Amino acid sequence: MQYRMIAVGMLMALGIGCSAQAQECDANQASMNQCASKEYAALDAELNTQYNTQMGYLKTPARKKALQGAQKKWIAFRDADCQYQAGKREDGGSMWPLVQAQCLSAQTKVRVEQLKAYTACRQEGCPK
Repeated sequence: MQYRMIAVGMLMALGIGCSAQAQECDANQASMNQCASKEYAALDAELNTQYNTQMGYLKTPARKKALQGAQKKWIAFRDADCQYQAGKREDGGSMWPLVQAQCLSAQTKVRVEQLKAYTACRQEGCPK
């Protein structure tokens, strides 16, 4: 029960779920896992939108290749770091999907904001 309350608190800290959704997400461990997975999927979609927007803005193949390389390395880092934080799936029990999705969501949210800053810049000194 204590783990469940901590996980719900983590969901709320990440801004996952409004009051009606929070009730659905708090029904049991499976629903908490599912809600965290949906939140990550939404953030991943936003990440792809922001990445594609920035790629469309970049002027040269070299800049596009640089962003593509940075993004691939960032994804590898995010995935490795979240595996470190959540541990191995086989050792994590029923909470592992929740912890893994929360980590992926938190890190993806930060990267989305970074990409938004790139697309918002659009002046001298911004990546082109």
